[in-house]
Amino acid sequence: MQYILVDTPDREQFYPFTLTRSLADCRVGIFTFKQRWEQYLNEDAGILTAKYLQVLYAEDNSLQAEEALVFINVTCIPSDELVRQINLLKEGEKLVSESGKWIATFTKERALSKILLAEFPPIDFPNVQIIKDAIDLLRLHTHLLKRDFAWIQANRKSIAIDASNRVINPAQVFIEEGATVLCSNLNASEGPIYIGKEAVVMEGVSIRGPFALGQKGVVKMNASIYGTTSIGPNCLAGGEIKNSIMMGYSNKGHEGYMGDSIVGYWCNFGAGTCNSNIKNTAGIIQMWNESKQIWDSVGQKMGMLVGDYSRFAIHSSINTGSYIGVSANIFGNGLLPKNLPNFTWGVLPGYQYDKVIEDINNWKKLKGFSISEPEKLVLKHLHHLSA
Repeated sequence: MQYILVDTPDREQFYPFTLTRSLADCRVGIFTFKQRWEQYLNEDAGILTAKYLQVLYAEDNSLQAEEALVFINVTCIPSDELVRQINLLKEGEKLVSESGKWIATFTKERALSKILLAEFPPIDFPNVQIIKDAIDLLRLHTHLLKRDFAWIQANRKSIAIDASNRVINPAQVFIEEGATVLCSNLNASEGPIYIGKEAVVMEGVSIRGPFALGQKGVVKMNASIYGTTSIGPNCLAGGEIKNSIMMGYSNKGHEGYMGDSIVGYWCNFGAGTCNSNIKNTAGIIQMWNESKQIWDSVGQKMGMLVGDYSRFAIHSSINTGSYIGVSANIFGNGLLPKNLPNFTWGVLPGYQYDKVIEDINNWKKLKGFSISEPEKLVLKHLHHLSA
């Protein structure tokens, strides 16, 4: 069978992260949505997303095939039983949750409306977990990180933990080949600690699990990291971090606090930058919902959602429950506004497209990468919408 992961019905609920990539490529826990599904499917999976984003996945030719494909709602959390039910589908059948939420369809159709409708009456699957929105990523973070850790531990062995470290519950510490962890405090009594290939944990770091550090990620000296936190591949982490996700290639390399937050790809936080995650009154936090264009209540604790390519000047003070769009270059005095849209310059609109591309490419070069033509097309589309 060929499998296609679909984010289109719900992708707007995951702004700002799905403005620049499919939800399948977003990371929560150790893996992206796509990586997690492929583990359960034992097959590579294609991606079907918004038309302007599909250019990022043009090398995937599976959608050009004429045979029936299995289309799967990527917001569903995979399980052995769910995959078994998906594989039992006959052509034209679809699987739905008890509440009627679409899960999967086996069909030759390529139009999204026909994929969702299918031909035959739906088959109910009662026990599916579905991630609802970006805030839900934090709610399910611990669950998914622990599941990911268990999968890794069942499939390969950790290298030895260096004797220079102080370790609590070493059975729940996994270090991949090529990683370096020296003179650090690793406390896995409340959740696992995972260190990816070629990652570096410098001297004096204190980590309390659940925690994951992706491939070639670096945690700088004397950082304090609390669970549940995931630092994605090629990220740089320092200072104090708690209950947060950095999806990949982003930097928080200096002192300052990050809490109850999600940061996309290729972001940077200047030295001394901090975010608030609770109001002085301990009251309910209102956060901008970009898809609904309203302020939503998100509970008593919430830091920030930061879209891809956004950057903060030194000593930035980020407000409680802040929504930061794509490619914002942020600087300003005092507490920053809670809603900073795509292509903000300072705290106002006006980041010009050519400058956006130049600056992103400069940042990518620091890690040995360059901006691709498909990425430029996606950013040009978003920039046109913001004009």
